[in-house]
This record gives sequence, structure tokens and C-alpha cells, in this order.
Amino acid sequence: MKTKRKIISLVIGIIIFCFISFQYSGLAEYLRWQNAVKAASAFPYQIGLTKVAIIKCFTTGTPPICEGGLLCYTKDPATCTAYSDVSGAPAGGMGSNALFSNLAMAKAGLTPGGQLISGGMSPVLMDNGVLASAGGCYGCYAKAGIIDNFLNFFDYIIAGFKE
Repeated sequence: MKTKRKIISLVIGIIIFCFISFQYSGLAEYLRWQNAVKAASAFPYQIGLTKVAIIKCFTTGTPPICEGGLLCYTKDPATCTAYSDVSGAPAGGMGSNALFSNLAMAKAGLTPGGQLISGGMSPVLMDNGVLASAGGCYGCYAKAGIIDNFLNFFDYIIAGFKE
């Protein structure tokens, strides 16, 4: 009876070890990035950038107009400050700059100097699309599948061990 318990404990330990090594091996990040690529490819306008520069939009003048980056002028003064113009070196896609909401950039963890992949309806309508960076993904919930559910469950287990 004790031998059976030892074998079961050993098998459970091996399974937990395999899950932890899978999570920290980089494979999990690769799979999440691939899911972001799939989500972005569902939109008619895709963009991939490296060495990202972020310029916040701001209102100025009388009557107020939106200024800042190259695409900020397309926003009205009421929503101007909620957006930023993002540009960088093209790494694929259809352009080198786009307009993103500050909320989407915060949720995706986009930082200056980083990289991104995004999909949207146009360069100025990217806030209703997908934005992914090394920090995470905004709008990728539509492509969540079995692998994402498994990885999220495992994140929950690891968080429980850390506390």
C-alpha cells in the first residue's frame, strides 16, 4: 500500500515539474505570440513594428485641434488625449505607424523601444482590433483556445504556490 502511494506521489511530482518547466521554457510565450498573430490576421489592416516610438496626442489652440504624432489630427478634441501615435521600424504588415488608444497600449504592455503586432480596420481605427507586444495582448480574447485556457489555469496554480 505504501509503495502505491509513493508511486502516485512520484507521478504527481513529475507532472507538476513538467508543467513548471513548460511554463518557464519560453514555449508558453511562443504559443501566446502565435495566438496573437492569428487574432491580428483576422483584420484587413495588419502592422508589425520594432523599435517602437510612442507620441501622445494632445489638444491645442482655439478652436481646439488634436496634435502630436502623424495621425493624431484624425481625432476630435474630445477624444484626442485618449490616443497615442505609435511608429517604428516596419517588421511586416502594411505600414510604419498607427493610432492606438492608451488603454489598449496599457493592457498590451507596450513600451517605447519594444515591438508590436496589431490588426485593425485602418491605421486610425486600431482600438477595436488586436494589439500584442511582449507584455501581453489586448483584444486576443476572441482567439482564446484550449492552449490559452490550459496556460491560464497553470498561471493560477503557480500563483497559488507563490502565495
